[in-house]
Amino acid sequence: MTTASIIIGILFILCLTSSVVSRSVGLVNSDDKPSQKIWIPVTFGLSQGVMALWGSGLGRLIAHLFTYIADYMVFAMMLVVAVKMFVDSMRVLKGKMMYTVSKESEMFLLTILAAFNTFLYSIVSVFYAPFGKWFFVAVTVAGFLWALFTVRVDFTPGIIKKVSFVEFSASVFMVVIAILYLFTDLI
Repeated sequence: MTTASIIIGILFILCLTSSVVSRSVGLVNSDDKPSQKIWIPVTFGLSQGVMALWGSGLGRLIAHLFTYIADYMVFAMMLVVAVKMFVDSMRVLKGKMMYTVSKESEMFLLTILAAFNTFLYSIVSVFYAPFGKWFFVAVTVAGFLWALFTVRVDFTPGIIKKVSFVEFSASVFMVVIAILYLFTDLI
């Protein structure tokens, strides 16, 4: 594994899990206990890993259908995830993707929604998963870290723009990585 492929792999994992940002901002109140403050990032991280495992399991079941067009399927799935992130970034900018949670069941649903990009991509991860068997650990850690760094941030117009920028940047990087994947041998 070259240095370039490691850097691209890390960027890919961060882009793939970036949807955690729009869903975790503002979820912790200042009067919450420390255990609640760490519980939310752990939940986000675990949901990323579990959805990656489920997507990969589904992908293994149907991988034989894509054997001849595997490179194009990986490219297409990266583009699908990038377009979804772009649309989400525009929705965040309009204030439609910022959430408040009052029950644990809502929190669970929110973590599943944040992990949907990871699930989608993991269907074709049989053909390209950065870091191989550590892919699931990487998305779990990335989801945890995104939530840990963003969960205490309050809603403000400036924060909404920054969150939208994170999602938009992730979509652009995902398109670039998809092009690198299909047309170069860097990854």
